[in-house]
Amino acid sequence: MRTLLLLTTLSALLTAAPPAAVVHGGAGSPRIRMDGTDKAAAKALAGLKGGAPALEAALAGVVALEDDPRFNAGTGANIRLDGKTIQMDAACMDGETGGFGAVAAIERVKNPVLVARKVMATPHLLIVGEGATRFARALGFPDYDPTCAENKARFQRVQAILKGSDPRQIEAWKRYDWKAAWNFPTPLKEALGPSDTVGCVTRDAKGRFAAAISTGGTTITFYGRVGDVPMYGAGIYAGPKGAVACTGNGEDIIKHLVAKAAYDLLEKGLSAQQAVDRTLAAFPPRVDLGLVAIGPDSTGGGCNYSAEKKAFVTDYQAQMAWSVGQ
Repeated sequence: MRTLLLLTTLSALLTAAPPAAVVHGGAGSPRIRMDGTDKAAAKALAGLKGGAPALEAALAGVVALEDDPRFNAGTGANIRLDGKTIQMDAACMDGETGGFGAVAAIERVKNPVLVARKVMATPHLLIVGEGATRFARALGFPDYDPTCAENKARFQRVQAILKGSDPRQIEAWKRYDWKAAWNFPTPLKEALGPSDTVGCVTRDAKGRFAAAISTGGTTITFYGRVGDVPMYGAGIYAGPKGAVACTGNGEDIIKHLVAKAAYDLLEKGLSAQQAVDRTLAAFPPRVDLGLVAIGPDSTGGGCNYSAEKKAFVTDYQAQMAWSVGQ
């Protein structure tokens, strides 16, 4: 019996597809930022080739993007409407064990995704707000201010839009009296970006899968708003047949549990790219959506929005900064 088990295990290892990682830089992220996603994918792949399990490699890929201020995660996370608040969400999931950990509205940490990994070791799935920040401090994560030149510039562009000095008006917020509902702890002063996300999915040498994701949320939102990233089955999902990481309009992603829906297609035998394309095609153009996926022997990714063209498209594979390492 033991010999048969060893032979079965050896056969599985010999027939398994090689390690791979897929990384995205957020819905509508310009393709010029593929130098960043390329580096993140290479970092995740290097870990996989060095024997790291899928989860640790996925975390490494996301950390690389959290440390790149051009992306809306970690350093570079979006500044909120009051001009100083930065709240971040992150999550990770192990496809082998089903383990999941997330933080939401966490502040003043450098790598929220690493705090999410620590949550996975607790009896909880999600820790939020001040509790998440205090949890991070208790585990030795130092105080860190993610404010940088890049997120300051994005905030200034949003100010221009809301003041009406930019033609790209955001209709939903033009119609809503958000000043009357201002709920930031600081007074409304003059504060009158894209809500992109970074993610990584991996397949290790043993055919195991994992996903990790991180975001700085959106500038035009209320204090304490939480999007799809830390919601189980919405922003990410990983299982024995693959892994998925999403980006785009968080509220719509939550309503449809997009990551789990895409994973279900992988489970039915569709390739990663087929699962991505079918998922994108199921949403109307007004819903900004992107995702990457990895399966037992395939990788895929795409987005329905092009920042360069400022228009929705159907050539999904040509859009969004995303990279494959294999």
